[in-house]
Amino acid sequence: MTTTYGQSNTLFKYLAALLTGQLFLPEDAAYESVRQLWNGKVKTRPSAIIRCLSIQDVIHTVRWTHKHGLALSVRGGGHDFAGRALSENGVVIDLSQMRAVTIDPVNRTAHVQGGATAGDLIQSAQKYGLATATGTISSVGMAGFTLGGGYGPLTGAYGLGADNLLSAQVVTANGQLVTANAEEYADLLWGLRGGGGNFGVVVSLEYRLHPLITVLSGMLLYPLDQARAVLRRLNEFIATAPDELTIASGFFQMPDGSTVLFLSPTYCGPIEAGEQVLAPLRTFGSPLVDQVQPITYNALIHELDAIAPKGRHYYIQTQSLSGLQAETIEVLIEQGLPFSSSFSLIELHNFHGAASRVGVSETAFALRQDHLMVQAIAAWEPQSPDDEQRHIQWAQNISQVLAPYAFKWGYINALDEQEQERVRLAFGSNYERLLDLKRTYDPDDVFRSTIGHVEP
Repeated sequence: MTTTYGQSNTLFKYLAALLTGQLFLPEDAAYESVRQLWNGKVKTRPSAIIRCLSIQDVIHTVRWTHKHGLALSVRGGGHDFAGRALSENGVVIDLSQMRAVTIDPVNRTAHVQGGATAGDLIQSAQKYGLATATGTISSVGMAGFTLGGGYGPLTGAYGLGADNLLSAQVVTANGQLVTANAEEYADLLWGLRGGGGNFGVVVSLEYRLHPLITVLSGMLLYPLDQARAVLRRLNEFIATAPDELTIASGFFQMPDGSTVLFLSPTYCGPIEAGEQVLAPLRTFGSPLVDQVQPITYNALIHELDAIAPKGRHYYIQTQSLSGLQAETIEVLIEQGLPFSSSFSLIELHNFHGAASRVGVSETAFALRQDHLMVQAIAAWEPQSPDDEQRHIQWAQNISQVLAPYAFKWGYINALDEQEQERVRLAFGSNYERLLDLKRTYDPDDVFRSTIGHVEP
């Protein structure tokens, strides 16, 4: 270890001696860059960040932290909106260097370490013509994405990220390494499928893979004066869309300052059949741009990386709608526009197909009926505290006006720290079972990853 510890941090030298990884303290030159999450708005300052290189590093850190009564948090890929990965004056287990991916092409499975991103997994899997459900951006960490449920462009065909999780290695609150699968610790596996990071440090995950290289995808852009008509047609269309087709939609600002409606279909079946399935979309209006074409899934999930760079400030509010009514379309347009900045956007995730056919009690993720998950994403480069509040208020206004038309559930991966009451609602009838799991695997409430964490 090359880190120099201040006298006030003498305690940490005993932990450092146990590690193969590196320990960072606030006085270290690299601390600030190591502390930085995807969301630059998060300013939480831990007492120590442990950049683990092995499962044994994780075990040592969990046991040591628990022994000394310090708050503990876990950073996976670091694509964190609400700052759950960092604990103020606590200890962070940083898995960002543990990103190895192993593909079993015969059994169509992938084993990934706890810090692996969607890009890591898909790049490795495509060599064998395989893929699994991921988010829409390559930098999203697979562990956090999965623990919260995991919406993405393949949801209709393959379900949520959580639905593709076959097993996981977890370091529990007492420092024990367990493997949760269908045969052993099956109750824990159930909780990891959408129940948040409340039960331990997920150091590796095993996913089901599907034969897939190329999808039919891209952007259809419409001028704002066509938005109402196009969204009405879209609402009718998605009600009968095949599983292979999942359509994201929403609004963003063009470089010239104009606002456009976007439809972003992803069809993961045979390309020729997909052209026929997508043909009606091109009749909804007169698109300004039609970029829909065959593209590898690996390229697709890298396309949007540039619009959500690490370090920019973000604030997200979500509501889930059973569909688009005239009233909710008006809310999106009248309350959402103009945007709080040229970087802000509104995105609607299409939940249907395979994801909707999973029973409510089969996983911790409870909202299993067709819906559109609306994200109001405020994004800005920092200027002043007053400026930040303006962006936050924009997203909150959209959420508040949509709320009377929405399900009461919240999407835990995107809940703000002020929305604690929505956590219980997010789990619905599964909440009491999650409480029992918490008492079993973390009775001292060491892990508090989910905002408004499950109480022991």
